Amino acid sequence: MTWTPRLAAPIVHFAAAPRGPALRIFAGKPHALAFLADGSLVVGASHGLTLHDPASPMPPRASIPAIGGVEWMVAHPDGESVVAAVREPGGRAVVRVWPASGRVVGLVPAPIPGFQFNGALTPDGAQLVGYRPGRPATLFRVDTLTGAVLGEIELPPEARGALAVRRDGAVYMSSNHLLIVHADGRIEPREDSPFFIGPNPLLVTDDGGMIGTRGERAGLVDGKFVHLRDLSIGSGPGTVAHDRSRVTFHDSLGEVVVWEVAAERAIFTARQPGTIGQQPGWRGQGAAASASHVAAIDCIDASVAIWAIDRPEQPLARVTGFSRGLRRVIVYEGAVTAHLTQSLNYLDSVVEIELASGATRMLTHVQVHDVVRTRDRQRMVVLHDGAAVAVAVLDAEGEKLETIEVQRCADGLALAPNDATWGVLSHTRPSNPRSDPTCHAQWRAFGAAKGKTFKAKGDWPRLALADEVAAVLIGEALAVVGLAKAKPTLSLQIERGGAIAISPEGAFVAVAGYPEIRLIRVATGAVVEALPELPSGPSHACSLLLTREWLFVGHEWGQITQHRVPGGEQVAVLHRHTDQVLDLRWADGALWSASEDGTIVRWGELEP
Repeated sequence: MTWTPRLAAPIVHFAAAPRGPALRIFAGKPHALAFLADGSLVVGASHGLTLHDPASPMPPRASIPAIGGVEWMVAHPDGESVVAAVREPGGRAVVRVWPASGRVVGLVPAPIPGFQFNGALTPDGAQLVGYRPGRPATLFRVDTLTGAVLGEIELPPEARGALAVRRDGAVYMSSNHLLIVHADGRIEPREDSPFFIGPNPLLVTDDGGMIGTRGERAGLVDGKFVHLRDLSIGSGPGTVAHDRSRVTFHDSLGEVVVWEVAAERAIFTARQPGTIGQQPGWRGQGAAASASHVAAIDCIDASVAIWAIDRPEQPLARVTGFSRGLRRVIVYEGAVTAHLTQSLNYLDSVVEIELASGATRMLTHVQVHDVVRTRDRQRMVVLHDGAAVAVAVLDAEGEKLETIEVQRCADGLALAPNDATWGVLSHTRPSNPRSDPTCHAQWRAFGAAKGKTFKAKGDWPRLALADEVAAVLIGEALAVVGLAKAKPTLSLQIERGGAIAISPEGAFVAVAGYPEIRLIRVATGAVVEALPELPSGPSHACSLLLTREWLFVGHEWGQITQHRVPGGEQVAVLHRHTDQVLDLRWADGALWSASEDGTIVRWGELEP
């Protein structure tokens, strides 16, 4: 394994503010693209919108970070604005943004439930039509200038989220076949859908036909739907141009296609390197086209590639500075090592970033499951696939010092706070599928010929190391185990256990539940429940960090809550991330966090 230089990572320093960010690495993660009538490119990312000249996109012409994290976006028919679903601290909302002027109008307040937003504009742009999941689900309409609610109707149980709007205001919706919701509220199930599976409508053509998000096409002949030749694309979502003249599709396996609606033909096709395997969390529409340019998110490096529409052979420019998302951050003097969320099969994913310059280099090794590194940068442990699942111990230059094979089903790594001991989780499956797997928590000191193993039957193992003890959660059984002899000193049953953490001296263990966090005093087994209070309501905890004084909890909507130890009282909510906080670290007197939103943050003063 060696290190390969890559593009520098942008690093932003912030003015000091209590419980605010002091530093941010990377600009975020792109999710949705759109072109305005003047040919400008709008990039919707996890930290707002940016406006670009396609021929020379860096730096951006304008930036609007305050709206939250964009996860869905369409160009408005006025050609000057976009409508976007954004992730705010209170949940998902919808706004209309004029990128050139910075004007923002709220259309739908948070929280909008569901995994993703489903909506469309009427062809004249006067209304936003959206799907609100629930029991029952509803279809709502709002005015796109004021956000005033114009109506909401209940939907039948078979209605699903994808929708498109006809010129007369009728809404085509996905269902078992196809559902048409007329402007007067009448609901018309259509049994003549020509598709075996109900299509996901993207655009209703002027003749009443339809183009779906997977490239399905249907025409309307004598009042009946007929199947037209589908576009040969994958399952990627599509983007409708502001004037409805073009639809752009982005297949995550690599193809970008622009379809001219009136001529019924593809006018642009380009190949991108595919990203098969474990997909990062891309949320929105990954490509868009204007009359002169095409843009698409490159899932390999999270840049935005831009082509001239008549030159599909090679991108002419790129928007850079983003990342694929970050699942682990390791901090040491002057630099960090991070593990990117990734396509597991073949992408390099371990990156080192110098904090003074932003210079980066990537570890040239694929199929990496997890990584930990000592603070002196002299030892790095990499859990990876190859001929067998193995743990490689590397020196500072990426050269292997030793390789240790582990069970085929490996789960993750841990490192003691004193950097003396590292651990690995794995499990073996029995031949009887009804039997529980056997989980193995193993640890050893650097340079030691042998280590210790703690085994138990169950699912979903978790491991956290202190300097002298380990916390192991297997199924609902929590054990605190001495590193020297691998014998439990505390055993507890924990329902609905998730992420775990242990304080450096081993005095406390934290276990995530939903919505509570259990804080356990190891000496007595006493359990205190900390209940995070968030504007978005109850949340899944994605990561935990315990210091001697504080418990930090990273949440699925990007918030971090700060609680006292040992009482669990919440003292603060930290807002900056817009997606899952996947790792938390305490280094050099500061909190660091890494998120699926593509950024690493160092936080400022956190004392009350």
